[in-house]
Formats: sequence, structure tokens, C-alpha cells
Amino acid sequence: MGNMLKKITDQSIIAGYLEDSSNLTGGSADGLYLPQNEAEAKEALLECAAKKEPLTFSAAQTGTTGGCIPFGGNILSVQKLNKIIEIDQIKKTALIQSGVTLEELAKASAPYGLFYAPDPTEKSATVGGNVNTNASGGRSYRFGSTRDHILGLKVLLTSGERLELKRKESPVRGLKNAAGYYARPEMELIDLFIGQEGTLGFISEIEVSLLPKMADTFELVAFFKTEEGALGFVEAAKKIDDRSINFFEYFDPNTLQMLGRSYPHIPLEREAAVYVEQELTERNQNYLEEWEKLLIAHDSSLEEAWIGSDAKQKEQLRQFRHAIPEHINELFKEHHLVKMATDIAVPEGKFREMFNYYNDQLKAESLKLFYIKFGHIGDNHLHVNLLPKNEAEIVLAKGLILRFVKKAVELGGTVSAEHGIGKIKRDYLLEMYGENGIERMRRTKKKYDPQGVLGRGNIFTLE
Repeated sequence: MGNMLKKITDQSIIAGYLEDSSNLTGGSADGLYLPQNEAEAKEALLECAAKKEPLTFSAAQTGTTGGCIPFGGNILSVQKLNKIIEIDQIKKTALIQSGVTLEELAKASAPYGLFYAPDPTEKSATVGGNVNTNASGGRSYRFGSTRDHILGLKVLLTSGERLELKRKESPVRGLKNAAGYYARPEMELIDLFIGQEGTLGFISEIEVSLLPKMADTFELVAFFKTEEGALGFVEAAKKIDDRSINFFEYFDPNTLQMLGRSYPHIPLEREAAVYVEQELTERNQNYLEEWEKLLIAHDSSLEEAWIGSDAKQKEQLRQFRHAIPEHINELFKEHHLVKMATDIAVPEGKFREMFNYYNDQLKAESLKLFYIKFGHIGDNHLHVNLLPKNEAEIVLAKGLILRFVKKAVELGGTVSAEHGIGKIKRDYLLEMYGENGIERMRRTKKKYDPQGVLGRGNIFTLE
């Protein structure tokens, strides 16, 4: 391969790149590339295309669908492509390599009084990884997903061609979606490469938009006697929201029970909780009175709520929120299970029906599965995590998730709102688009990756 880029073949090193948060096992690779610049990345792409060897891109390995886990071929990791090239304070933009993490971008933007709005839970995730899955996070209720903040991409194809894609118009905000290739009449080409999960080309550079730092925020975790009260509270708050609320996060009874071991002061006689973050502006100076009114109307109160007014309190509340996926991932690892969870979002006006369907199915007499419902209720998007204890329960859980997926599709929803499809949700994508839809995606892939070497097994199989 010339003298520029060495391919690592030491299996003890490669082993560290064969996992992500999905717990998918059985991955393997013959080689690992660690390019330090675009020229080296291009060299790896050309080499693999010429030899028809699969090439899987790896970022921070924080994904939950097995997208970075190869089953043969080679790995290209972006860990050394982590330069922040420029932050433009006037244009409010940042130009970065794809291996820059959310945490690194946040630190670099802060001295300019700017911030990057997408807020996925795992701050060690790379922006490139987020672009590849169109990731979201808590604040997508207000700010949208990754797509809404991408101004430009440099993409390398296996032919050696480099595409320089610039956004001309703001993307249309619709249902939060990270399922398969983006398709819309008169769409811009840049949108095809956002959410492509490393199957069409290698994203080497990204231009993102930044926003002025929020002056201050108020945070609140409110506890409710019933799930119905929590849903009613969110619906009422959304109706009067002046677009200053950044997120609504939901916690069901089992989530509170699970967290009770680490947070013994959770009022466990309460069935549900909602975590709200609001930017404080001149328009909402009476925010405490407004929240108090809303809470009382839904059988709750500010008195028993947890308040985040200062930096220390806010950090404690964020740790509480982030403890949920951490606890769940630990449980999956402890039981050696591939992650079994939904990533479903449905259109506005359809959430109640989806929520009631979840509860009806989960509480059916024959089901004794441990489950947790939590997540981005402001976006009509909950994660239902199932923890089966044996083979029979695994079969039950798979059937249950498939029923949830079918219901979501029936309601006009998506089978993946923020995590992507990867290798473990391909069957769900088929439910959403049908064989004809998948075949159209295959044709798109063939156009940009004619040898079929990139991201083998992600989103769909080649046949």
C-alpha cells in the first residue's frame, strides 16, 4: 500500500474495535486503518475497492445498532481525524474533521459564546458518527436533529472522487427520523449522506452551524401520581411553549424503580416523572408561577419537584438523566444480551395511541418481561427497553418489538428516530419501506459504492 498508510493486522489491537453499545458479538476484521489525514483515508478506500474487501467505518463506538462492527474485511477508524479546523465567530460556524467529539466541539465553541445544539447523551460520540446516523438527543424537541445543523460535508467515494457538498436551503423539519436513506422530492445531495451509516462514502470534513450560548436555563424534574398525569402535563406545556423549552424527558415507573437504588430520595409512590429544560428569556420571567400552575393542574407540585437553578443542581439533574442509559446498558452487558430496545417516534397527535399500545402490550397477562419506557416525550419518541432473562423471553421480546414497529408504521411513524438501523434493525426497516423501498436504497448504494464494500451489512444486505 505504498509508504503512507500502514494497515494494522495485530488481532489484539483490532479486538478493541469489534464492539459498540449494542452488545452485538461475533465481529471480525483482517485489518485496521488509522488515517491521520484525508489523503490516507482516500488511500484506504481505493485499496479496499480495488481488492473488493469490505471496509467498515468506526468512530467512538457509542452506537447502539452494531453499525461500526465489521463481519470480515477492514476497519477505518476516525480517531486520529480529530482536528477543529476553524471556528468562525461571525458566521457562527465550525469546520471540523469527522473524528471531533461533541465534548471537544463544545469546549472549542464556548470561548466564542457559541454552542452546537444537537445534544446526544454520549458526549464522547464523534460529530462524524452523529452525521452518519442523523443522531438527535434531548434537545431535538427545540433544535431538531443533526441534519438541521449541517452546512457542508466533504465526502470521499471509493472511486477516489471527493464530493464537496454545501447546503443551499434549510432542511424541512418533519418527523424525527434516522431510518434508511433520506428521500424527498427536490432534495439536496448533502442530505443523502446524512444518515447513510457509512454505506455510501467516507465523511472527512463537516461544517456545522453554531448558536449563541443560552443566557441561562431552568431545569425541573417533576413527579406524578400517574402516567396519565405526566402525559397531560407534557401536552399542556407543549401547547403554551414559546419555543423556549429545550426538552421534555419521560421516566416510567420501572425507570424510577431502577434508579431508586442510586437515588433513594426518588418519591417511589409516584408513577412517573418528567424532566424539563427551559431557556430563560425576557418573555418567560414568571416561569416559576407558570410551572406551578401546570403541575397543580396535573396532580403534582413544585414542592416535591427537583429544581435545577444553579450549576451544581443542573449537573446533578443531568447525571440523573444520563444514569438511565448507563444502568440499562450495564444490565444488557451483565445478562450478555444484544440490546433490545425501540427507537420509535410517531407524528404529533398519534403519541397517545402509541403510548397506550405500549402499555396494553407490556402489561398483558402472559408477559412478565422487565421493561423500561423512557426518553424524548416532547418529540413523541420513547425508548422501550426489554430485558429478557432466558431464551423463551428473548423470543417473546422480539415478537413484542416487532408488534411495536408494525404499530408505529401504521401510525405513520419511524422505526428509528435517532440511533440508525445498523445491523440489528434491518428487519424493522423492511417493515417500514417494504422490499421495493429497500431495493431503491440498494440501487442508490450501487451508484456511489459500485463494489459494495462500504458498511457491509448496515441498513440492508446487498442481496
